[in-house]
Amino acid sequence: MSFQQEHLPKDRPATEREGYGFSLEDFWEDQWIYLVAIIVVLAVFFYARYSWRKRNKR
Repeated sequence: MSFQQEHLPKDRPATEREGYGFSLEDFWEDQWIYLVAIIVVLAVFFYARYSWRKRNKR
């Protein structure tokens, strides 16, 4: 008994994005929300450090 698969994937050439594998523009495009979140966390950290130093300087 053989099982036949009606819809087999067809071979097609890789797209430009798939062909090279990695580019910085693609990374920024896919991960922009995480990069923004990291920048916000760093900004809060540096502001808190600056504020703490200013408050304890007296």
